[in-house]
Amino acid sequence: MLELGRILTRDCQQVSRRALLQMGACSALGLALPQFFSSTARAAQKPARVKSVLLLWLWGGPSHHEMWDPKPHAPLTIRGSYRPIATASAGMQIGELLPNCARASDRFAIVRSMSHDMKDHNQGGTVALTGSTNGSTASGGVPFPGRVRPSLGSLVSFLSRSRASDWPSFTAIGPNCKVSGADLLGQKAGALGAAHDPFRLDSYSFENGFQVPPSIEPLGEVRAGRLTDRRRLLDGFDAWQRRLEKNAEIERFTDVQQRAFGLLSSSGAKAALNIDSEPDALRDRYGRTTFGQNCVLGRRLIEAGVPFVQINWSGDAEDEQQGGDGGWDLHYRLFERMQDRYCPIFDRAFPALLDDLATRGLLDSTLVLAMGEFGRSPEISSIGGREHWPFGYSIVVAGGGTPGGTVIGSTTADGGHPASRPVHPVDVVATVLDKMGLDRLELFARDSAVLGAPIPELA
Repeated sequence: MLELGRILTRDCQQVSRRALLQMGACSALGLALPQFFSSTARAAQKPARVKSVLLLWLWGGPSHHEMWDPKPHAPLTIRGSYRPIATASAGMQIGELLPNCARASDRFAIVRSMSHDMKDHNQGGTVALTGSTNGSTASGGVPFPGRVRPSLGSLVSFLSRSRASDWPSFTAIGPNCKVSGADLLGQKAGALGAAHDPFRLDSYSFENGFQVPPSIEPLGEVRAGRLTDRRRLLDGFDAWQRRLEKNAEIERFTDVQQRAFGLLSSSGAKAALNIDSEPDALRDRYGRTTFGQNCVLGRRLIEAGVPFVQINWSGDAEDEQQGGDGGWDLHYRLFERMQDRYCPIFDRAFPALLDDLATRGLLDSTLVLAMGEFGRSPEISSIGGREHWPFGYSIVVAGGGTPGGTVIGSTTADGGHPASRPVHPVDVVATVLDKMGLDRLELFARDSAVLGAPIPELA
């Protein structure tokens, strides 16, 4: 078996169509084929205002108190050590640890009234990445009974599967997200099948630059010519098998094999990985950090036409004591670490990314999201940190027609709960799909309760 990230294909000795058919999405979603093709036709007719999405996944739960929703009039035990500062947008203040973001505020909107009820990293991450309304598994009347709903990137991959690109439609940069060693649920495609799982690229290495990952190199000495020969043989075998198995899903997985072959043999796809070709001055503007350089790569993939790129800040949200990054899960020494590491890294990379996209004429067609699975608690703990807090927190949205300098919703005086305009992650999912002209009814027609609603202020 040849594994391309999460794209699976087989050589001519091990083709198993029936195994692939078991992964078909139609039956898992409860859709009859007429419904499937009808909804696909509707999606094709919707105008797309956004071509690509770039998700900055701030795994661990960044504190909205120190970043996007400061509470200067709250007691010290709530407001913390830092003051708010003015931004380039009238009426918008953010935390003083984000001066570069403050100067670039006309390019992004803050949604301050995000809310759900899952405090655990895994469940909260699943809610944020999938729009699930009930945590780690779906049940009741939703379209994925007993399953984790597909991630937002996988939904985009599935719904945009007819749009040609050298790269897989959903590419994730950075480590696989975990919680105490266990994979975060909701990162993958679930019932949509492995073809729509994220294609993973490792983080930038300062020792070796960014190398073409082994997962997209041909095995051993197999080069493009031999791959072409194998493809002809496989095509002949597939044509014979298609005469035996008359099923529309076969064509879907033939497309997956073609994409996999194209990725192996495409010099353009590999060239997109070469961030060392970027000018030093531009890379310096992003910051010579792993996150900063991953953002450079993310922009290059957007420029190459990838519909959905996700950049993971860190791997395990709870591995800090074992020497890992730990993400934004700052249960102790929050203020020192936000000041010395987390905010300076983000404050340098995020405005540079928006400026770079704008300079290249890509910001209008690219929706940029910066968010974690939740925020942090109003009360500061006895060890100088804040706890998990999904009941009221902030995300940031830019590009794709987003009105810059906008604040959507508000929280209570302690920043703990929405005071106006509550927004659930399912509404963020709906907003992304709506802006991309993708018809979520294709997947969720059975239960309108899980559809969410596009956020009109971001239209």
